Amino acid sequence: MKFKTNDDMILHYTDTGEKEKPVLLGIPGIGGSIQMWRNLIALFNDKYRFIMLDPRNQGQSERTYRGQRISRHAVDLEELMVKLDLHDVVAIGNSMGAANLWAYLSIYGKGRLKAMVDLDQSPKMIADKSWKYGFKDLNWNNYPTMLKFDFGKAFYHHIDDQIFQAAKKEYQEFPYDPAENYNCLVEHAEQDWRDMIMDMPVPILIIAGEKSPFFNPEFTKAVKFLNEDIKTAIIPECGHLPQAEQPEKTYHIITDFLNNLKN
Repeated sequence: MKFKTNDDMILHYTDTGEKEKPVLLGIPGIGGSIQMWRNLIALFNDKYRFIMLDPRNQGQSERTYRGQRISRHAVDLEELMVKLDLHDVVAIGNSMGAANLWAYLSIYGKGRLKAMVDLDQSPKMIADKSWKYGFKDLNWNNYPTMLKFDFGKAFYHHIDDQIFQAAKKEYQEFPYDPAENYNCLVEHAEQDWRDMIMDMPVPILIIAGEKSPFFNPEFTKAVKFLNEDIKTAIIPECGHLPQAEQPEKTYHIITDFLNNLKN
């Protein structure tokens, strides 16, 4: 399915469509594939309507030089929720998808969200004296150059063969060019969402992969220090893609979080 943004970009989304069910809305990380979410979506299918958004410049969404900013991604999310008349949404973001959600909350307050789930994304990508849990070895001196490199595989645990092949097929049909989306990655790296962590307008669950090649899972303890109300979990034998590597464990952790939300 497609919709047009107010800056005339055509973005792609999927929707399981059961309008009587509460809504989960997922956003993959930069360059990520919706296909990697298929098993997690299936686990939630009996009780939830599950919507996935391909951010601009990736998946089946339009490629463009426009709006390579996290704030624009947040506006795209708002426009999709307005189009579908969504309310009380639980939004799940993997990697930069989580940053898109922090941006949304920073612009709209609670907006149309009921809660947020972060899948393996530290609130600050660049390490410095105030924060040591950044992305790999990224720092203020090396980040513009380092972000041009191949980061290597994001996962640690074996991913279901059918899902892996579906994602591979999608990449072949809709190639992702990191160079075309480089400005967005740089802006993502420069953000610091710790203020949002301290003053979250909605409940948040942060899930880290114990074996993530990108982030030290100990960042979950650091965010608890910033806000003791934040719920956190670390999934063993899991890398940067909990939704694909450990969908059942991810499902149970998110389900427990949802069951404890206040209506």
